[in-house]
Amino acid sequence: MTADSPGESSLLVRYTFFTLLGATADFLFGAVFVTVFMDRGAEPWMLGLMLGSANLVALLVEAPSGALGDRYGHRRLLAAGLVVWGAGFLLMGYADGLAPTLAGMYLWAIGFHLHSGTLVALVVNRIGSRDRSARIARTVRIGQVSGRGGAVLGAASVVVAGTWLPADAMMAAGGAVLVVLGALTPVCFPRSPGQPGRPVTRIVRESAVLVASGRFVPLMALSVASVSGLAALVVSWQPMLTAAHGEDVRLNGLVLLVMMAAMTAGSASSRFAGRSRPHVWAPLLAASSGLPLLLAAHGLVPLVAGLMASEFLIGLTVVLSQVWQQLMFSDANRNTMFSMLGMVGNAVRMLTVLSFGWLWGLLGMEWAVTAVVAFSVVAAVVAAVSSRLLPESTRFADHPSNASETDEKAV
Repeated sequence: MTADSPGESSLLVRYTFFTLLGATADFLFGAVFVTVFMDRGAEPWMLGLMLGSANLVALLVEAPSGALGDRYGHRRLLAAGLVVWGAGFLLMGYADGLAPTLAGMYLWAIGFHLHSGTLVALVVNRIGSRDRSARIARTVRIGQVSGRGGAVLGAASVVVAGTWLPADAMMAAGGAVLVVLGALTPVCFPRSPGQPGRPVTRIVRESAVLVASGRFVPLMALSVASVSGLAALVVSWQPMLTAAHGEDVRLNGLVLLVMMAAMTAGSASSRFAGRSRPHVWAPLLAASSGLPLLLAAHGLVPLVAGLMASEFLIGLTVVLSQVWQQLMFSDANRNTMFSMLGMVGNAVRMLTVLSFGWLWGLLGMEWAVTAVVAFSVVAAVVAAVSSRLLPESTRFADHPSNASETDEKAV
């Protein structure tokens, strides 16, 4: 790989900074939200319904949000998304009942999915033809590692602040950080030109046709596998921790800290494992990532050890999955195609949390985890098999980026 230009290095620093702080704010919320919602009176089935409905909102926002970014410019959408996302956290933090909490969740879903994919598109679309594949893989890895590092920082903040700050106040603090990042976006990132001659509906239609083709079947199956497994982990770890060790928000933060440290290590390990063959390694890792959680749910391994092992494997899986995606997306439709796969993930997440809440109430935590992990393994097997049956899904040399683009476009 050739040396970076000063402009590209500066852009990567800003990209890392925003990813780090955004994840820190997100995990101030993530460390405590299940506990807070249940303290406000949410039963397991109601928690599943609230999360499921928020994911439905996210599903409706995802595809048009990507097209808006590709049409009007990624910087504008990034700024708007961060502000709305932060407003959702602020509302949830100050809410005094489930109704305003749910409204805050909807703002969170809208803002997060307006923002999703725009930051990496701002960087990747400025990568020229020189060493393109390697630089895309590095950009994805840097984003994932800095995001996981932010998650560790957020969890550590909960451990420290949990002694004197209530959980809902920590949610609000995360919201304030996101609003500030949104205000700084126009200052920190270069203008990203839109595509005035391409209507949003056309961009959505073109991207939907591409993603629905056989070329993307393995990636869609991989998305199902990784999202369902991660959703089960997100919903289950706090109740399992409370059942085992009692309710203590500082303990939540401490356990989340070590989980995110494990996930960060998994993301960083992608530098050495599988980045040249993500289509081989990502499905295998996705199939394995839920097994430690399953063993922990049944008491066959220590709870924290099982959570850490699952997080490590998920961190590695997510990087390889996103490298595979970005190598196959076109510059013209990059944000929209990311959003199309995001729609698949949101639909799976919505169905997972809805069914998990129902299974949890019906069969208990252990068998709810077992059912979702089994579903994740089946989807990962489908991804592995279909990538062998559909060779066009792994032809990275035919990546549909603008091949005539020269290195002058690189920052």
